[in-house]
Amino acid sequence: MKTVTIRTSLATLTLLAAFTLAGAGCSGTTPPVDESDGPQAPQLAGRWVSDCTPSPGADGSTQYFRLDFDIAAASWALDYRVHADDRCTQPLVTIHIAGPYEIERPSAGVADAWEARFGFSTKTIRPEVDGLRDYLDSLEGCGTTDFETGVAQDVLTSGCPGLGQYPASSCGADYDIVKLEGDVLQFGSRPADNDMCSPDKRPAELSPVLNHRS
Repeated sequence: MKTVTIRTSLATLTLLAAFTLAGAGCSGTTPPVDESDGPQAPQLAGRWVSDCTPSPGADGSTQYFRLDFDIAAASWALDYRVHADDRCTQPLVTIHIAGPYEIERPSAGVADAWEARFGFSTKTIRPEVDGLRDYLDSLEGCGTTDFETGVAQDVLTSGCPGLGQYPASSCGADYDIVKLEGDVLQFGSRPADNDMCSPDKRPAELSPVLNHRS
């Protein structure tokens, strides 16, 4: 059976901060402080979907992924789906992640981006084909039982390091950056090991993957 090689490249969000500078008139009295002055955190609520994006493997093969985000005022969810074809119509595996999030502060190093923390309360992996099921079963420390094709397995506690998903005990959140510009949302550029589990692992640049408002 041909081994399926997967690269987890969770694509990265980036938000455009709206800077509102209110001018104060000259008068004999001190004007009241306007709470709306200063950088305004971007509003991410909505559905965001990436293009079908190539992901070259170490063995020379190419697979493709698509990101599908559903973001509310204080919670987020992602379906990260890997496909066998360049139109993203032949799914191999779906990784579902959800949890709370907060936009923290403007990024000091990336123009127009904001630092954000994306927590994890749900992580599941669902193999869509038998070959992927067998591949997941071959990975050490991935899930707590054998995988079934078409059935999502909870990996929040156990993790699946081979797919860049770490146990909640050692990785409770991603420390990311986001930029929102019009109807395009970007995240930070993820490292090869997908470890953004602490503030010092926060990306220093944006991912080229663009997520479009749907």
